[in-house]
Amino acid sequence: MHLLLSGCADIIARFHAPLMEKGGVTCIASVAALWQQLPAEAKGLVVVDLALPGLNPSDTLAELRRRAPACRILVAGPAFSTDAELALLGLGVAGCCGSQLQADMVARIVATVLDGGVWISHAVMPLLLQRMQARATPAPAPAPAPAAERLVLLTPRERQIAQLVGGGASNKVIARELSITDRTVKAHLGAIFQKLDLPDRLQLALFVTAA
Repeated sequence: MHLLLSGCADIIARFHAPLMEKGGVTCIASVAALWQQLPAEAKGLVVVDLALPGLNPSDTLAELRRRAPACRILVAGPAFSTDAELALLGLGVAGCCGSQLQADMVARIVATVLDGGVWISHAVMPLLLQRMQARATPAPAPAPAPAAERLVLLTPRERQIAQLVGGGASNKVIARELSITDRTVKAHLGAIFQKLDLPDRLQLALFVTAA
């Protein structure tokens, strides 16, 4: 069961159908009610309406991550600037959904996040990459090979999957695109992370973008 923290009829209408398709949804109209109804070992997706009266985004998101570390978090609102999206990604959310998004895109984002992905807009991806590169501390050891050269460590199939991850595709989308199973996709991703020495899907997407 997924949770939708909002009192806005428009946001509830936009998220209700895709969440129902992914296991059901409970709508909660206040932060106080969220803490009362949040299961002790909550899993699944929590959609947080940042325009909810009385909600402090940083405090609420931090507390939600503390109480439900296994949950995935999406935030919804009227619109998100690139700076706002970057800040929210830094707080641990898995994606931002502005009111300009169509229903099919909202459903795609929900599916991607529930499949373990992170939804990053095309406008934010290069900025996120720049920030991560700017924060990197130069090591005294020889610089690693450029991303394009390191990709030769992958098999042709692994390169296909890495490119699809870089384009924001979820495991289910990749499996359908390549006519393989979800389990096979996960196995390939494990090999890719090991060969490229990358910790997760987000780092892989940034790596492929830089190649």
